[in-house]
Amino acid sequence: MKMELRVQDVELVSENQDEMIVSGYVNKTEQLSEVLGSSKRFKEKIRRGAFQRAIANKQRDIDFLLEHKSNQILSSTRNGSLHLEEDSVGLKMTAKIAKTSYGKDSYELIKSGILRNMSFGFKNIRDSWKKTTGDLYERTIEELLLYEVSVVKDPAYSQSTIAARGIDLVEDVEIPAEPEAEIQIEEVRKEKDLDLQIRKTQIEVEKQKASVSSAERMVKLLDTNSSRSYLERTKKVLEETRNELSKLQEEQKMKEELKKEIRELQDVGTGQSTISQQVAPITELLESTSDVVAKSRKIKLVGQELKLPYETELSDAEFVLDGDPIPEVSLNLAEATKLNPKRIGIAQRFSNVLLNEVGVLEENSKSKLVSRVGKKIEEEILVGDGTLTGLHGIAPDVLVPSVNIAIAPTELLLRALYLKVNSEYRPFCKWYMSEQYFEKVAKIIVNGEYIVKSKTVDNKVVATLWEHEIEVTNAIAAGDTIGQVPIIFTDIANAYTLAISKDVVVTKLGKDSIVSVSGNTLYMGEMYCDGSVHNYLAVAKGTITA
Repeated sequence: MKMELRVQDVELVSENQDEMIVSGYVNKTEQLSEVLGSSKRFKEKIRRGAFQRAIANKQRDIDFLLEHKSNQILSSTRNGSLHLEEDSVGLKMTAKIAKTSYGKDSYELIKSGILRNMSFGFKNIRDSWKKTTGDLYERTIEELLLYEVSVVKDPAYSQSTIAARGIDLVEDVEIPAEPEAEIQIEEVRKEKDLDLQIRKTQIEVEKQKASVSSAERMVKLLDTNSSRSYLERTKKVLEETRNELSKLQEEQKMKEELKKEIRELQDVGTGQSTISQQVAPITELLESTSDVVAKSRKIKLVGQELKLPYETELSDAEFVLDGDPIPEVSLNLAEATKLNPKRIGIAQRFSNVLLNEVGVLEENSKSKLVSRVGKKIEEEILVGDGTLTGLHGIAPDVLVPSVNIAIAPTELLLRALYLKVNSEYRPFCKWYMSEQYFEKVAKIIVNGEYIVKSKTVDNKVVATLWEHEIEVTNAIAAGDTIGQVPIIFTDIANAYTLAISKDVVVTKLGKDSIVSVSGNTLYMGEMYCDGSVHNYLAVAKGTITA
């Protein structure tokens, strides 16, 4: 058996002298070790979660030993006297030492501080490497098998003890030939992650600004302590989000300056255009733009037509006798919605001179185009009419369960809409309202309290109705005219399917294209998709009738 050994100077704590219980951390995850290796030097850390998986998937007992001696077991997972768990710090051990003669002696030596080094033996299953500086490397243990843990006095003596047990101790870890390539990939990934984080935070700032505006209008309409408190909270969250954005932008600026200095050292000509080529994961950016798009079920649309069956009733399983027919789920296969690839796009034009002078315009343009595509898809999911150039939206869909509501909403009508969604999906639903209708709903008072409450989710203040989040959107009709649908209550993930034929892409048209004649560069974002409700039990709408 091959095994690697790691030693850590830790503090074992005596928790219960009568029971001889000790505890302490065997290893702290995500923390680099001292320099290891002889022929090649490296530092090492254990990935968070690796110990927990090793414990869960163990195929043999793990023992707590004295000086790695297999015949001097202090405690073991076999009888539960050794408890190993990984928490936010690392691998924590709690051991109830057996009251043998060497067990009692060991406990006294641990309590007095003579035995204080913790050692653990493991087999590496999967690791990753990268070069840091000079001839020093960094190793991350991603997956491992945990064999044993020991308390030792002299780590050097432990190695000879292990060798005597016939274990092949790995002393010099082999470093992969070219970890330099991996560090380059890692740096590119980090740059993309930072770019995506900035764009998501920019979107959050805009959303929070809208929340502040909505709260200010609420204060004007209802100047109460509750509304003023809500306004202050939304302003505070907006300020925190702006501060977070400033920090991220400052970090990006510092990295750009460093890259500029490196380019200058590499004799990059001053007349060259150095437009950033970083492209954030576009799908993630698209979904961060719209909660509706992010939550919708996504499938691949292959070919020119896809028939999407839909569910209108929830069939339960039943006990049946042998030979009797088993009940079938009711799917309207004959009346399945036909989905076809539909093109959605938007473009933005810049002069080549401006692009060369302001390098960030290219990235900002890509971000804006993807965001606009996302917002249009959100609008179509909610209100699309299903024509040749639009998705099959929820509001116009005649099969979506509808509740008659008034221009002036009431708690009773809203409750009827709430109950229209099947109880299996109701816990996961969200409200989608027009801004005008939300302001009316926010004024409703029942038993001396406003039915609209607020709570903080992911450091963002959101409005709720009966514990369900409210998304205020301009895509839905105002609700001031008979026939309009100003409010939808749905579990998007279980109600709507977005079939994607071609994912969103941003194309740059400049040199060698017709737009280059005018000295401009055109950025074009486009996507091919279609969508429709696939489960009418997970959605309901309110239609103005009076």
